[in-house]
Amino acid sequence: MKKTVLLLLAAALFAGTSCGQQKTTPQEATQTAAPAKAAYKVKTIAPTVTGDAILNAITADYKGKVTLIDFWATWCGPCRMAMKEIDAIKPELIKRGVQFVYVTGETSPEATWTEMIKGIDGDHYRLTKAQWDDLCTRLQIPGIPSYMLLGKDGSVAYSNLTEGGYPGNDIIKAEIEKALQ
Repeated sequence: MKKTVLLLLAAALFAGTSCGQQKTTPQEATQTAAPAKAAYKVKTIAPTVTGDAILNAITADYKGKVTLIDFWATWCGPCRMAMKEIDAIKPELIKRGVQFVYVTGETSPEATWTEMIKGIDGDHYRLTKAQWDDLCTRLQIPGIPSYMLLGKDGSVAYSNLTEGGYPGNDIIKAEIEKALQ
């Protein structure tokens, strides 16, 4: 009798466990799935490009598109915080065709920059020190982060370059909405 009970218990335990793949509910699968990778692209301009040609080279690929340009650096805490904040509205704006462009200089160490941009949707430029300094002087950028929004016609639809700082999602979204119309 004891052998029969033990065999039945062993069979019940064996039947209740599986050596196969662990089953998960759709909700659990969603919660454990890896986050989607950012769609980032490294873009370059020749180090010999100077003056007004720097901004022209950066903006050339975005004609006919609403484009937000973010001037930032890897070591800039407010820049990184702003990038996290804008992530709340960015996917919707990307679906609507808004382009996101990130521009930094050589003060952002290349290895650090290369790793960081993997998690940031958009096009990324890393300028030479001379180009960065020239661009900041020409655009009167006193500090970062700073932003420039270009309309579909390529004109500046919004800018906080002379003030700097992230103006917040409400302002960015409102300005982008205007530019999209």
